[in-house]
Formats: sequence, C-alpha cells, structure tokens
Amino acid sequence: MEAVNVKIAELLRKVLIEKGDSFSKLADERMPFDRPTPEDAIRSGQKIRLASVALPVFPREGTWCISLMKRTEYPGVHSGQVSIPGGEVEPQDGSRLETAIREFREEMGVELQPDLLVAGLSDRYIPPSRFAVSTFIAVLQDEPNWRVDQKEVAGVLTIPVNVLLEADALQSTSIEFQPGVKASLPAYHWNGDVIWGATAIILTEFAMAWSEMKALQ
Repeated sequence: MEAVNVKIAELLRKVLIEKGDSFSKLADERMPFDRPTPEDAIRSGQKIRLASVALPVFPREGTWCISLMKRTEYPGVHSGQVSIPGGEVEPQDGSRLETAIREFREEMGVELQPDLLVAGLSDRYIPPSRFAVSTFIAVLQDEPNWRVDQKEVAGVLTIPVNVLLEADALQSTSIEFQPGVKASLPAYHWNGDVIWGATAIILTEFAMAWSEMKALQ
C-alpha cells in the first residue's frame, strides 16, 4: 500500500505543474504592493544571493501540520523572525535542492529524503537581504524529532495547515519592518507570533496548492 505522504507529494507535484503560475499570481494579488521578482532585481543591477528553504508538512494526531522556525536574535535583517528553515547556497551544493536538504539538517537536525521534496512554488526575492529563495515542500510521514541548532533556532512553531486555509487567516498587521519604520502588511498569527514578509507570501501560495490538492483526493 502506497504511503499517504508519497501520494500527497505526487498530488502536490501534479497541482503545481498544472496551476503553479496561477497560484503565484493570486498570492501576489494578496500583497498590498508589487514585490520584485529575482529577475527584476537582476535587471535593476542588484547582486542577488541564492537560497533554498524546505517547508515540512506532516500529520500530527490525524491533522496535517507545518513547522516553521523562529530565528534567534542576531545582528541581521531577519533577526528574531519566523521563517521557513533554510539558508544560502554554498559552493559545495550541487543544486538548490541540495541546499534545502543541507540547511534543514543543519538547522532542524532532520535528514530529508530528496524524492519527498516537491518543487513548484515561486522563487521569491527578499530585498533587505538580497536573497532569491527557492522553496521546496517536504512531505513527511511523521512529525520529526527536532534537534535544532540552538545558535540559529530559538523555537519551532507547529501550525495546522487548516489554519492557513481559513478565510481570515491572512490579516493586515502593523509591522515594524525597519527600526522605527512601520507599515500595514499581510501576516499570519499563531500563538502570539506574527508571520509576515516572504514567509507569509510563500505560505499563501502553499495554502492554495494544498487546497487544490485536497480537492483531488
């Protein structure tokens, strides 16, 4: 009998191949301003940095969940933020997929299987850090035993996927995105934490793909 996570990974691949572009456009429309793409950044003369992240999805007591990491405080633009595990491409990485697997192992202490990582979400550009981020969905059979790198990870947030699918899940929120500078931005809220920026738009796109995948089951 085929494992449930393998079947879900196959369905997500199918959905993203067929409708990934439309999910990307719809997610962009949920944002209050036009976000530059990696291609826009290159055309404007920006020297971009390449990165990959892996969004883990797994069942917990019969409910499908995702996990995000809360970064530790450090002298950088993403200090203390909630993000998808991942990081910058390094010279030894043979592909963006290898970067996602290596970074997940280093940050979260879990080895991911390449055949259960699903590509197809949009590459997203993060202007403050100049990262062009590729996202993979890691469909896992069980909730991992996290062994996080405490230098990089302050905590793990586990959120039921259904929370992202609620009509009012993405809320306009006052965010201090630079010291002393605030703006009203779309964000998800979970147990007192605020999830915004590139992470929020990636989760919005993922939620559309997941909803479409569920309709095929």
